[in-house]
Amino acid sequence: MNKPHIRLDEVILMRCVLALLIVFMHSFTCYDGNWRTPEGYIDIPLYKWLSRISFAFTLEAFVFISGYLYAFQRITLKRVGGVIISKLKRLLLPCVIFSTAYYIIFLSYKSCGNLIYSILSGCGHMWFLPMLFWCYLGGWLLVQLKIKDSLKIIFLIILNLMIIVPLPLRISNAATYMIYFYAGYLLYCHKEYIRSHITLDNLAIGWIFFIIVFSFFRPLVDVMIYADDSSQTFKLGILIVRNGFHLIYATMGVIVFYCTAIYFVQRNQINAFIIKLSTYCFGIYLFQQFVLQLLYYNTDVPSLIGPYWLPWCGFIIATLISYVLTNLLMKTRIGKYLIG
Repeated sequence: MNKPHIRLDEVILMRCVLALLIVFMHSFTCYDGNWRTPEGYIDIPLYKWLSRISFAFTLEAFVFISGYLYAFQRITLKRVGGVIISKLKRLLLPCVIFSTAYYIIFLSYKSCGNLIYSILSGCGHMWFLPMLFWCYLGGWLLVQLKIKDSLKIIFLIILNLMIIVPLPLRISNAATYMIYFYAGYLLYCHKEYIRSHITLDNLAIGWIFFIIVFSFFRPLVDVMIYADDSSQTFKLGILIVRNGFHLIYATMGVIVFYCTAIYFVQRNQINAFIIKLSTYCFGIYLFQQFVLQLLYYNTDVPSLIGPYWLPWCGFIIATLISYVLTNLLMKTRIGKYLIG
């Protein structure tokens, strides 16, 4: 009996690319209105669309990878116990520590209750960690349910489209992202079939189709708004349609991205640096927004280099500093325990 593979090269490659995309999209996010504008800012439409394209499926792909890895651990490695406990350590402990630092550096103290709730919910970009923990918990529950996968997918699509009630501790966000987690789990179960049908022509068609669909649906999301005095039914309808547009192009992006990674690793060897970088991806994610926030809003860099060069320099500086800080942290026992 052959031993199962102990690593997934497609996941290693996807994690590295997504870590860089995370830094890239945060470097440009102030040009799309998600962050406050730095000194010397001017409106640059190209940068706005670079931010939007990088946001199109990046976070969804990270959740997809998590579901894919969960299936790998459960099905191939036969690790069926201790998932929730391990994710408490892997996700929530770093969330508390780095959110505390983020709160101290960037946020204003309001009350003890606000402090505790903000840290548990994830300050800044740490919101993703408790959200992903709930995805693991939801994925574990879905796997236990002895009903058809098609019914589970329908339920998750409804959740993605209709979750409008703000639930605490990022549970609402998890309800939106669960479809990508479980899709990753299911695609791992059918990975051999998928691998046998990936061709360069199919990938080219897939990327072109994704760009066309994104270019059509993303502007519609901006124009589909409602007045404050609109009926609740109308507001719900607008939200469902907007969520549906995002679900369509994000799902397409995730699938084509995944298939591209599969195609690449089938024909190329993953080198040692990429393998090492994949172990640093979590640390890079944790550090990069600290670096960018300090660089954009607490230094003279924006005014010195100007708005055209700012996001490119921000991307390079944040990537390098985050890599170095992760490398230093990984050399310590505490660092290996937190992000190793």
